[in-house]
Amino acid sequence: MASTTRIDEPPTAQGAKAITRALRERLLLRQGHAALVVDDAPHLLLDFVQDQMVVPLGVPMGSLAQDLSDLFPSLSLHGLSERRYLDLADTLPRQPLRPLLWQWGQRPAHWQDLEARLRRGTRVRLLRWPDFRVLGHQHDSFRLCSLLLKRASSVAECATLLEVPEEAVRSVVRPAYLCGYAALEDLGPTPAPVRSSGSGTLLARMWRSVRQRTGG
Repeated sequence: MASTTRIDEPPTAQGAKAITRALRERLLLRQGHAALVVDDAPHLLLDFVQDQMVVPLGVPMGSLAQDLSDLFPSLSLHGLSERRYLDLADTLPRQPLRPLLWQWGQRPAHWQDLEARLRRGTRVRLLRWPDFRVLGHQHDSFRLCSLLLKRASSVAECATLLEVPEEAVRSVVRPAYLCGYAALEDLGPTPAPVRSSGSGTLLARMWRSVRQRTGG
């Protein structure tokens, strides 16, 4: 596929907020194909069914996550038929999609709406474990995910319970939300506090059980 390829399909989402919503919906449904487009040219081809992506010729892979962040305001998402996607992808290599989205989500720019909700104390719940490839060996990220799987918590609550900076929590929440791993919950009754016991805090016991299950 040449870099001069144009996308004639009409956009289905434009702007950071609309694209984030559309990506989350498609990822959760595992349905359809699309292209992220800049100036009528594809910057990324997306296969939500297989959870894969194709990087068009001429698009630098090494800086792709940062490029997507920089280009977010001018990006548009265009739905593609499966046949059109396969024609555009041709024989280019398929790669896992969510690791790239996770890196993209860790860039702090253009997340004003999400940040505003998080600063108001909106709680985050993890719907399922992220792909372990996106977490790597980030110890605090595993601890945070184990907490958010057990109970919905605000950024401030996570930071207090885990004794980590709030920005470290946001750097996980943003990509988890973009990738469809996490959902936001309206404010309700405050969850019961984590209490100490003879065998340690509830959070510590939760973390130990997760490590035992994952062989960590």
